[in-house]
Amino acid sequence: MKNGAWRVARGAKGFTFVELMTVIIILGLLAGIAILKYIDLRNAARAAEVAGDFRTVMVAAYNYYSDHNDWPPDGAAGVVPPSLVQYLPGSFRFDKPEYTLDFDNMSMGGPNSVVGVTLSTHDDDLMRKLKRNLGTKQPYFEAGSTLTYLISGADGGA
Repeated sequence: MKNGAWRVARGAKGFTFVELMTVIIILGLLAGIAILKYIDLRNAARAAEVAGDFRTVMVAAYNYYSDHNDWPPDGAAGVVPPSLVQYLPGSFRFDKPEYTLDFDNMSMGGPNSVVGVTLSTHDDDLMRKLKRNLGTKQPYFEAGSTLTYLISGADGGA
């Protein structure tokens, strides 16, 4: 008599312990794969958000330059520079839970200005994703847990 037929003959219903453990193990493996994929997709979305933030700050800096014929002054990390507030969307922030932005104006006087925005994060996975998606070659420069997007080079131009 086969196992299933034995159960029917005996009147037993339900699953055996081995069957239940097999299902639990399979579900655990699938959940583990799904969580890893979710983390990767979340970091990809954050990398896209960072690229958008870089672009937003760049456009604001160019608009400021257009109005004042000079680059905005340097700002503190995590703080929107007051000179850029009117050029940025109302809800734009430089301090986000996953990373912090810092507007940098390393003016050397005259046309020799280096202007950029630097991202710093302690999330190594996010930094790896940023390096993979955005790169580390000009206009991006990487140093440890920071990634700088160069808006204007030393010649004053973009």
